[in-house]
Amino acid sequence: MNNVMPHEEFRVNGDALELKPLVLVVDDDADMQALIIGALRRAGMACVGASSVEEALTAMQTQKISLTVLDWGLDRSGVEVLTVARELYPSMPVVVISGMPLEVRTDAVVNKADAFLSKPFSATVLAGQVMQLIERTRQAPAIFLPQRPEDVLSLQEVQSIYIRHVVQLLGGNKSRAAEVLGIHRHTVSTAYTATSETQKS
Repeated sequence: MNNVMPHEEFRVNGDALELKPLVLVVDDDADMQALIIGALRRAGMACVGASSVEEALTAMQTQKISLTVLDWGLDRSGVEVLTVARELYPSMPVVVISGMPLEVRTDAVVNKADAFLSKPFSATVLAGQVMQLIERTRQAPAIFLPQRPEDVLSLQEVQSIYIRHVVQLLGGNKSRAAEVLGIHRHTVSTAYTATSETQKS
């Protein structure tokens, strides 16, 4: 296997540490894969590499991928990786790259790729595209639709998260939050208590 394991997964944001976005780079050309990974790491992202469809599927099933850069001309077909990506991470951006004829762009778009770059391309342009897509995903409203079995939350947990978010939007006013949500203020307080107990355990 020609896997490039992720490294430097944290970055400083002010005084806090936050996870870097993890980008999966799928390309059977070792030099091209290294070029892309180098450019993305310089842009502040962690990367994991894959050289085949099988390696790409394994990476997506075992790691939390933020975005995938996908070479369309693999040992099998890039569409297989893109299909699984949409099943596992419906909101994860996928950038398709290829040196094959223009028809590939149509295939990639039909299969719901978010962007397409023809080889040869500038590593700087690719890094910019990746950063733009990741930022767009970060700014999208969070929804409570699990992407993997281990992401499933109980309805009580979902309710608590939602209530806490509304309270924060309303400047910490629990009474106003209860009014807006159409629930009793005690339910709002219970949501905070349940979340605190969960964090302690």
